[in-house]
Amino acid sequence: MRKGRPNDPERRTRIVSAALDVIREDGVQAASYRRIAARAGVPLGSMTYYFPEVDGLVATAFETLGNELEPRYAAPLREASTPDDVADALASATVGATSPSSTDLRLYTELYRYAARSARGMDLVRAFQAESLAMLRTRLSDPAARAVDALMWGWWTYRTFHEDLPLDEGMVRRAYRALLDVPAASESAEQENHRA
Repeated sequence: MRKGRPNDPERRTRIVSAALDVIREDGVQAASYRRIAARAGVPLGSMTYYFPEVDGLVATAFETLGNELEPRYAAPLREASTPDDVADALASATVGATSPSSTDLRLYTELYRYAARSARGMDLVRAFQAESLAMLRTRLSDPAARAVDALMWGWWTYRTFHEDLPLDEGMVRRAYRALLDVPAASESAEQENHRA
């Protein structure tokens, strides 16, 4: 007969949450069965029942970030009616009221580190970026959407390593606004043809 609780439907969830906590605090390299089990308050032996490999646990933990990583500019962008509104939403998501906390930024950096060494992690980052680009393309041309996405992630990375040198929100807004005015390559070629 089994001792203790026969079923613990929350155990898997606690393990995944504990994995994210360990990664957030000490990085992907610290995500061991032992540390995560201790953090989750579960027996070490139960870890492999839910996750036969640590890599699978790490990937699953990062997959749960989907809702957190949903573009923070999604709702404001849907409501934006002018290029200035779009630039405001993007600036806020980069350095303003809706931007990630420094803790979130560390976790995103760990996701990128993990993706640099893991095919599963790379697929996960690409999926997150595809969702971000799909949202941006509702208001921007494809080239502008890619530029904005890359710039935002770059600024988030900058913030991770330069907490003592905050970015100016006005400058960020102006940079996004300038990108919104850059025509797509096909538009530029078309304009050149009309001038000739």
